[in-house]
Amino acid sequence: MSEKNVDIAPSQLGTKDFWDNRYEMELANFEEHGDEGEIWFGTAAENRIIKYLIDSKTAKNSEILDLGCGNGSVLRKLRSKRFSRLTGVDYCQKAVDLSNAASKAEKEEDNEEGMIDIEFEQLDITAPRPDFLSLQFDVVLDKGTWDAMSLSEERGDRLKAYTDLLDKVLNKNGRFVVFSCNFTLNELQEQFGGSILEMVCEVPATHSFSFGGKQGVTSTGVVFRKKAS
Repeated sequence: MSEKNVDIAPSQLGTKDFWDNRYEMELANFEEHGDEGEIWFGTAAENRIIKYLIDSKTAKNSEILDLGCGNGSVLRKLRSKRFSRLTGVDYCQKAVDLSNAASKAEKEEDNEEGMIDIEFEQLDITAPRPDFLSLQFDVVLDKGTWDAMSLSEERGDRLKAYTDLLDKVLNKNGRFVVFSCNFTLNELQEQFGGSILEMVCEVPATHSFSFGGKQGVTSTGVVFRKKAS
C-alpha cells in the first residue's frame, strides 16, 4: 500500500463528530417523516455494485459486509435481489439505529414471506473488536467510507488499520469492492494493491460527463481480490 501522489486536505468529513451529528439528524427525520436520508454517492453507484455482483455470478448466500453502511440502503437493495447473508457496520451508533429502523420498516411494508433480517452493528474500522475479526466474509463493500476516512491527517495510519482489517475478515479469494470520488483507479491501486490484495477489474460506469474536452465519471469503482497466502 502507498500514499504517494495523494494530496487531499483534511476535512470535517473525516471526523466522527461530523457523522454523529449528521446521522442524529437523519434518524430524527426518519422517525418523524419516514425519510431515510441521503444515499451516499447516489443510487447510480449502488446500481453499479449490484450489477457487478450479479454479473460476476456472486452466490446469493455469500457473506457480504458493508463497511460504513450509513442508512443501509445498498444492503436493502441486495436483500431485494435475494442476497441472504448481509452485514453492515458503521462507527456511528445513530447510523446503525437508522439502518435498523429503515430495514424493519421496509420489511413490514413489503410483508414478503421469507424476507431476511440484515445484521447492523457499531464498529470502528480503525479499532475493531477482536470478536468481529474472527468473522469471515466473501465480499466487502465500501461506498465512500475510505473517502471520508482519508480526509484526515491520520490518513496513513487509517489506511494501515483498514487493510489490516481486510486481511483478517476476507475469506480466501474474497473480494473487496471500493467506490471513491476522491481517488483515481491508479491511486486506489497504490493504496490497496500490494501484499494482501490484487486488482481484479474496474466496475464500469453507466454514465459519464464531459469537462474541458475530457470524459469523466462521478465515482471510480474497483474490485480487488485477497491474494492466496
